[in-house]
Amino acid sequence: MTKRLLAGVLLSSLVLCAHAQGTGPLAIEDRSTARSMASAAAGPAEAKASSISEDGLLMLMQQQQQFEEQVQMLQGQIEELRHELQVMKDAERERYLDLDTRINTLAEQGVAEQTEGSDAAGPADPEADKQAYNAAKDHLVGRDFDAAAKAFEGYLKDFPNGQYRGHAHFWLGQVYSNQKTPQNDKAMEQFQAVVDNYPDHSKAPSSLYTLAVMQARSGKVSEAKINLHKLIKQYPDSAKVGQAKSLLDQLNS
Repeated sequence: MTKRLLAGVLLSSLVLCAHAQGTGPLAIEDRSTARSMASAAAGPAEAKASSISEDGLLMLMQQQQQFEEQVQMLQGQIEELRHELQVMKDAERERYLDLDTRINTLAEQGVAEQTEGSDAAGPADPEADKQAYNAAKDHLVGRDFDAAAKAFEGYLKDFPNGQYRGHAHFWLGQVYSNQKTPQNDKAMEQFQAVVDNYPDHSKAPSSLYTLAVMQARSGKVSEAKINLHKLIKQYPDSAKVGQAKSLLDQLNS
């Protein structure tokens, strides 16, 4: 009887040990597997979010670089346009001077210009007269005002009956007023010479208006008003009349 009881106890113990060995480790493995699966499920989501963030930052950096390159390109184009505009201005001014000379030469061709103490005779050498005037004008176009002043002075001295004397007085007045150290008194003398000696010259209205402007700036307001009234009355069809009236209004206010 005792042997049967002991055999039953031993059999029960073996069954319990076998059950513990079969179920315990499996539970632990199941929990580990669950955690691994959870980590695996969470990992790709976090990696994906990080990847999206880095891609967005990279895109912004590329866009910024593109914008900077475009700004630099536009700045370069602006500088090129400024240079081209200045070249066009210089070329336009040169064409204006040349065209102005041609038009006035044709308009006044064959008409002897008046000079102080001279008769109505033309220049002794028309070709030399023309070359001397053009040489002076070339200095003016090149904005070498000192050389232009000497050239126009020489022309007026060497060609007392020159066919371009009216032009020479006008441009010499412009040269004097545009030198680094302006000689305004000499400039006004040249404009006055055009007004007094060549009243029918195409440059007479412009000379009269410029003279009035310089007089007003130098404080000779009364003289400026007289010349402006003279311009309006004597040259009613001149383009300078509107400017003369506007300047008169300013001086009278």
